[in-house]
Amino acid sequence: MSTNLQFIKSATSTSATSSLQVTDCFSAEYNVYKVILKVDSVTQEAATNIRLIDSGGVDSTSNYDNATLYMRSTTSFTELKGTGETSWEYPMYNEGSVGGFFVMYVYNPFDSSSFTFAQSQTATHFLSSSTSTLIGRKSIFVHKVAEQITGIEAVQGSTRLENATLAVWGVK
Repeated sequence: MSTNLQFIKSATSTSATSSLQVTDCFSAEYNVYKVILKVDSVTQEAATNIRLIDSGGVDSTSNYDNATLYMRSTTSFTELKGTGETSWEYPMYNEGSVGGFFVMYVYNPFDSSSFTFAQSQTATHFLSSSTSTLIGRKSIFVHKVAEQITGIEAVQGSTRLENATLAVWGVK
């Protein structure tokens, strides 16, 4: 990816929250966006999912497909695939109470004649039988609606993000 980045907008939470949104961050000015979620801690083990925001608000309907490759340091690779999901699943997973981060590139979100695509990667750890295992994740995503997407949301269902920042940059 290009290193020519233009900071657009971010959202930060200093207390526990179930979601973090950056609204009105996608426009016709850029075709590609870099999104980084950094979480310092979570209230418990948690998967972080992503939803997109359109003119009607957060899209939590079954418009999301995803495919992820898990690369664990102690076992073989594992795949996760989902179609018709209500979010892009597991671009980041927080184990124990520690946080983490992911880097995601979002393609053509503001183009109303195209689906929105994304790819992400993260490195974290996984506690298996109280043994910490390094794990890498590489994911691809599609939002199967041709519409203008204006924002992005990081969400956790049953746990809370603490001291988290969701930031968006335009890529030139």
